[in-house]
Amino acid sequence: MREALLSLRRRRNKATGTAHTLVAEAQATAGRLGHDALMRGTSFGPSQVRLHQISISHLLGDAGQAIEHARRIDPAALPTSERQARYWIDVARAFGQWGKPDRCYQALLAAEHAAPQEVRRDSVRTMAAALVRHDRSLPGVRAFAHRAGALA
Repeated sequence: MREALLSLRRRRNKATGTAHTLVAEAQATAGRLGHDALMRGTSFGPSQVRLHQISISHLLGDAGQAIEHARRIDPAALPTSERQARYWIDVARAFGQWGKPDRCYQALLAAEHAAPQEVRRDSVRTMAAALVRHDRSLPGVRAFAHRAGALA
């Protein structure tokens, strides 16, 4: 069992190192560009790299770091409503992981406000269902879960 845990830790450390290396490369490229731009149909630049840092930190299990990355982004400055909603959904994931259901819910409402169609994603439905199960005291959470398609 100990060897299995050590093996898992080594793989996680390798994945973390790889993620940080790739983000550093993206940051350097975005820094050379100096601003967000639409390139070949894809938005790229410093804020887009920061957006990905939120997701990466969440996936690596570091919700606090994900929120720190989120604080350095002005979601209103993101180029599309879809990107703004993605920002808020990633923030909601981080707050959910961190055990802050009220902040998770507020972020989901902000995502819905930015792009209502985006809250019908499976990941949002899963978060909404969890909020209903675990924290029914949040005002309007049941209605939100219904709008997101989490309740039949």
